[in-house]
Amino acid sequence: MPGMTRRSLLGASVLAVAGAATGCSSNSSSQSGSANAGATGTLDWWDHFSSFKHLNDGWAKSQSSPLKTNVAHTYYDASKATQAFQLAHQANKMPDVYSNVIGLPLPALVTGKWVHEMVIPADIKARLPKDAFTEGITQLDGKLYGFPMLSFRQSSTLVWANKDHWSKAGLDPDNVPSDYMAFKDALGKLKSAGIQPLTLAIGADGGRIRDQVDDMAQAAGFPGYQGLRFDTGEYAYHHDTYVGVIEFLKQLNDDKLIMPGSNNFGVVDARTRYASGAVGTFIDGIWCAGGSKALAPTIVDKLASGRILTPTSGMNPWCYRGRPSSTYFVSADSKNPDAAGKLIASFMSDEYQTGMIEAMDQPPLNLDLVASSKAVDAYKKGVEFCKENVFLMPQAIVKNPAIARVDALRKPVTPHVGNIVQGYLGGSIKDLKAELKKLSDATTADRAQALQKAKAAGAKVSESDYVFSDWKPGQDYGAAK
Repeated sequence: MPGMTRRSLLGASVLAVAGAATGCSSNSSSQSGSANAGATGTLDWWDHFSSFKHLNDGWAKSQSSPLKTNVAHTYYDASKATQAFQLAHQANKMPDVYSNVIGLPLPALVTGKWVHEMVIPADIKARLPKDAFTEGITQLDGKLYGFPMLSFRQSSTLVWANKDHWSKAGLDPDNVPSDYMAFKDALGKLKSAGIQPLTLAIGADGGRIRDQVDDMAQAAGFPGYQGLRFDTGEYAYHHDTYVGVIEFLKQLNDDKLIMPGSNNFGVVDARTRYASGAVGTFIDGIWCAGGSKALAPTIVDKLASGRILTPTSGMNPWCYRGRPSSTYFVSADSKNPDAAGKLIASFMSDEYQTGMIEAMDQPPLNLDLVASSKAVDAYKKGVEFCKENVFLMPQAIVKNPAIARVDALRKPVTPHVGNIVQGYLGGSIKDLKAELKKLSDATTADRAQALQKAKAAGAKVSESDYVFSDWKPGQDYGAAK
């Protein structure tokens, strides 16, 4: 899922760490591996890509022989992966290869001994776009630590409809309304037809709904990303666009158009309701098609997709993302980093790339491969929307790589937007804008302390590194890949 955010470390005992590290005795994870003659040791590979589970299980088996080691793949539910990885790191039991779900900036991963330098063959690196490797994002001081595989042109906030339910309510599932009021009216018709209208993954740590509110604020006109304005470099979570998005969600909730229990649903909880046909509509990422298929294969023929919602019709639903981030890392705990790097390199083979597209999760760097694939039309439609409406954003770390030293000193700020949505919908927060202003101030203060410490340590950085007065909406900033 495209673009990862910070999550707080959840405490647990060492015994719990051991359980998480092995990836067993829990329905939130599943493991697949292969014992091959002549293979020595085990190469552990963990990730949170539900749509790629079957692909990755099979790939682990196929790579065990050429790598001369038993490759064991373990999938974790995205809502639980962060905690499992953090606990494993505490116990020095991280897998050799793991997906980017921790949410810490690369400098913090390096200093925190999460990652090992990665060695990728030159011919494999040559298959990636020219600027796929970025200082401070995938590499540090010229050393490669993270491998990017996924396009930045993606969204976590598309509208997914069940064709049968929408048709029963007299709605056109191939023409999902794109503005708030028309969408609300459609949900009302679903409710009148006896169908649960909508679910979202509001619960767990609030990470998914946070990402979705960020997306919807951008589509509503917020000139920035995750509360940070591109044009002024200021944090403005209390901007009217954020208030408007959250008030819209509150209205849907108050009108009982959101499925009961959604305020506690993690990603898999909500998606399972959609995939099983228990609800007519689900706001989820481009990966919903593959994730739903993995849960309930029969949903595939019922999938329909719509674009991200905007306050009024006719608005440009433009969103912005940074340069491709790391998809996979080699762990600092790895006893076989060379084999780990070779496993990651194998993901660029034509066979694996084709499997990625047909699994319908996050799209690969080369979006042109999707149109001719065997992916369903709803997925292709979502990819095409992202291709036309998601743009490359300006980033302080690209402007000044020394910002990496600031990022390493940043701390998670809570309650974050997702937590505020949970509290506002649940009734514990009464003054929404005041709470959002507190978040803006707290995030500004955290950046200030990190800047101050980085400067004291000799970094040449300033708040002006975050200001892009030449940014213009609806276009890529700098060279897109």
